[in-house]
Amino acid sequence: MSRVDAKFLKKFFVDETPSGTVNGSNTAFTLSQTPFDTDDSVQVFLDGVGQPRVTDYTISGSTVTFVVAPANAQIVRVNYVMLQGED
Repeated sequence: MSRVDAKFLKKFFVDETPSGTVNGSNTAFTLSQTPFDTDDSVQVFLDGVGQPRVTDYTISGSTVTFVVAPANAQIVRVNYVMLQGED
């Protein structure tokens, strides 16, 4: 039987609602965990519509920052991957 190094196992977060107030002026939202690779493992949605990285948002650590604040009552959801051993 072979062993698998736990650092290669991944955890998937789907449709997470990040913390932060959606009020038309707030641009920063915080994920519960830090994504593994912000270039390839993060998908951000506003009202179900995927947002292009850099054009509409940036991500640093666990903070998603929108270029333009989501309008009052818009729904923010994020899908991302993190390494299992990093929680």
